[in-house]
Amino acid sequence: MIRIEEQGTARAAGFDDPIGLLEACHARIAAHCMTLGKLARHLQDSGDPAMAREAATRVLHYFDTAGPLHHADEEADLRPLLQTRLEACGDEATLRRLDALMNEHAALADAYGPLRAALARIVAGAAVSGLPIEPYVGLMRRHFTEENDLLFVRARALLSPADLRVLGAAMARRRGVQAGAVS
Repeated sequence: MIRIEEQGTARAAGFDDPIGLLEACHARIAAHCMTLGKLARHLQDSGDPAMAREAATRVLHYFDTAGPLHHADEEADLRPLLQTRLEACGDEATLRRLDALMNEHAALADAYGPLRAALARIVAGAAVSGLPIEPYVGLMRRHFTEENDLLFVRARALLSPADLRVLGAAMARRRGVQAGAVS
């Protein structure tokens, strides 16, 4: 069976910990990337089409729904808050990386296109001889690792409790839920 393993997501973060929510999303993305690797091998081995369809459906659903929300959280809400704090402390290097990482979202979307098309064919029941997981998976892993190791560390250090409330409330609104809810 091709399963999604959500490693590193033991604690449930709520909108009162928006950075924790973003990190948890990255853990789920990592798990889906692992599933894509397993699915690619499964297809190479001419594995059960029903299992492939089930895995492709889960991955496609996650990347098509959570992905755009996550990028909007980072671009529309985290970026301006963090940018203000980085400018105030003169951290030009992290400001440049912030801009570069936010701009990478377009490259990730472009890389996802061929993968998404193949996943949609699998979901529709078509035979797919190979799954083009690269360059998407490699780009995504490098991207979220740098966000975790640089941006989120700096965000935790620089954002005030009021900033975090604003960020969490915006993220909740985007999902149509109350800010006190657990995601």
